[in-house]
Amino acid sequence: MDRHIFLIGPGGVGKTSSGPHLARLIGCEFVDLDELFMSGPGHIGRYIKEHGYAQYVRENSKLFFEHIVGRVPPCVCALSSGFLIAETEVETVELNSTAVRKEGFSILLLPHADPDECAKIVAIRQAQRGLSLRQEIEHSKFLARLPVYRSLADQVTVFQGQPEGGALSIFTELYGARI
Repeated sequence: MDRHIFLIGPGGVGKTSSGPHLARLIGCEFVDLDELFMSGPGHIGRYIKEHGYAQYVRENSKLFFEHIVGRVPPCVCALSSGFLIAETEVETVELNSTAVRKEGFSILLLPHADPDECAKIVAIRQAQRGLSLRQEIEHSKFLARLPVYRSLADQVTVFQGQPEGGALSIFTELYGARI
């Protein structure tokens, strides 16, 4: 593997849970951008509450450029849900998107092939995270952002079940892909 593999998509699709398994299959390190944020600037929810979403987007991007861009050897990296799509900080998000295209291969994870079923699953998962997110808002946000995520993905992998199975599905699809 000579390029990073970026797992993209909204929260609740399985990036963090399947990423470590995929990294083991490939034989590289797994990096979770959210974990980097939590170990540095702090708890994401509190950070957003104290500094605003725009500052969070900028700080998240800074971590990506410090820890991922130019990293050797390449890794499997779970990107934060808003890393490639945000209603604020459009220039930062465009820089992020350009860097992801240049540095690696992006995989959109989806828990179901049908967009509405996928949105239901993701909305339930998001609401269960305890971040005061409401299912109906997460459902409509997912459906609005799905076309953008699809346009950014080099590969779309749909899987249901355990994270190990998701990683194996990704790995199987990658095996024939040039990355």
